[in-house]
Amino acid sequence: MKVSAVRLMLSAVAALAVSGAAVAADADGSRSDVTVLTTDTFKEWTAAQELALVEFYAPWCGHCKTLAPEYEKAATALKDEGISLAKVDCTEEQALCEEMEVPGFPTLKLFRSGSPAPYNGPRREGGIVSYMRKQLLPPLSTLDADTIDKFAKSDRVVVVGFVEDSDAAEHAVLDALAKELRDEYSFGVVTDKDLAKEHGVTVPGVVVYKEFDDGKDVFGEEITAEALRAFIKTSSIPLLGEISGENYSMYAQTGLPFGFAFFDSDEVREDLTKRLLPVAKAHKGVVNFVLIDATKFASQADHLNLEHSWPAFAIQKQGNFDKFPFPQDKDITEESIAQFVEDFVGGKIDPSYKSEPVPEKNDGNVFTLVSKQFDEVVFDKAKDVLVEFYAPWCGHCKSLAPIYDKLGAVLKENKNLVIAKMDAIANDIPSSEPALQVSGFPTIVFIRGEDNDIVEYNGNRSLESLLEFIEENAAHKVTYNKSDLKDEEADEDEEEDEGEGEGEGEEAADEPKADESEAKADESEAKADEPEAKADEPEAKTDEPEADQEEPVAKDKHDEL
Repeated sequence: MKVSAVRLMLSAVAALAVSGAAVAADADGSRSDVTVLTTDTFKEWTAAQELALVEFYAPWCGHCKTLAPEYEKAATALKDEGISLAKVDCTEEQALCEEMEVPGFPTLKLFRSGSPAPYNGPRREGGIVSYMRKQLLPPLSTLDADTIDKFAKSDRVVVVGFVEDSDAAEHAVLDALAKELRDEYSFGVVTDKDLAKEHGVTVPGVVVYKEFDDGKDVFGEEITAEALRAFIKTSSIPLLGEISGENYSMYAQTGLPFGFAFFDSDEVREDLTKRLLPVAKAHKGVVNFVLIDATKFASQADHLNLEHSWPAFAIQKQGNFDKFPFPQDKDITEESIAQFVEDFVGGKIDPSYKSEPVPEKNDGNVFTLVSKQFDEVVFDKAKDVLVEFYAPWCGHCKSLAPIYDKLGAVLKENKNLVIAKMDAIANDIPSSEPALQVSGFPTIVFIRGEDNDIVEYNGNRSLESLLEFIEENAAHKVTYNKSDLKDEEADEDEEEDEGEGEGEGEEAADEPKADESEAKADESEAKADEPEAKADEPEAKTDEPEADQEEPVAKDKHDEL
């Protein structure tokens, strides 16, 4: 929600927010290294900073409260390096926040001598510090014997290229990648052949220095942007690290499948590390092996169709989120997991799909679709198929239900048309078709007979609009008795009379799909600011983890990744 849309709401809570902040300040007698800005001081202060980071927040915002201690620690760590951190209370400085186009809380912006730019970094102390330090450096730093060792240890992951000279084609590739990836990695370049030899590198070559695993990876292939980019991303990931909410997106950005190894004690964790590390080394760049704490993230095992019996292992693809659980009646050994991964890579394992039982009776107005029947029903070329993907708790789905049932009743005599619904919480969608990757509830799609062309429905949720959509897209002739619509039209007229003055556009806002996978990094948090008013209730279906949801829909005792 835009700040202007909540001006009245912010005004109402401003006094309370200020009062709360004052109490917090009194309770904590320490001096803050975060500068508090107002409309009167903002422009002059930001103009005077070579590099600064400003947080726009609201005192009542949950994500802002989570960020506050991390932001404070980052300000302390950076204060002696010429990097300043500040904050603006948007409940007090509403006009300033509107001018800065603050879309949600918290919003972070970089300022260079008064000029703003988006902040695309993490929201933990270490990530903020690393990101801001990179902003002080040129995209590609020129290194020599006096600077290379310190530079190689300056961050968690550092990329150094060794080339003939600044005119070499490899230098141009490094420079372009450094500009593209400067927010993620520090890049340096060496043009001294003797220094390259001293570091065990044949020119041209690239070394990724890192604070984990063996300390460095050497790239000795032809230096192209595509190959080097992939190498850097793969090398920046531990061979077998522990995944959590803080580092999820670090793994996700590689695009590689996850190999989740669940542990429930330190002893099991150590045992899994010994067994799986050789497998992880052998499949580096193919599968990201991660350890995951089952006591915190047990519901992730549910999403992978694993029983709560530890240790456990499963592979999950990114993109379509296909899951491949390792059989839990088998022992997890180096040999068994190595074979399982080889079979996965070779396409010898079918994905696992959660499904309700096939209904014994299915002769209602709307066909109840389950995962086990999905392909035979949805992709039957002899029939047109309309499917609603819903969640049992979804308010919009409940409102649609009587209309959708009426639609099924009106069209029931069309033997070449199926009106179906599927509980997308209790059933996985066994298809890699992008058009069938549900992101919100309800989602309605039409699969055309003859060619299985898929069209998503984006109209209003009235009976007439749904009928018109089906008639426009059907491969087979659609017939119905128009007299059957009269009762519906009367109901709609009555609803319109009752709904006057309640606001527009509410029906069009589908309920967003919440994360099934419980890993979410704070790198991703930067892209998921808390809206300034309550959004539609999130869904609890997709394996793709959502950023920064303060109240996850999956109502269990476990944390979300």
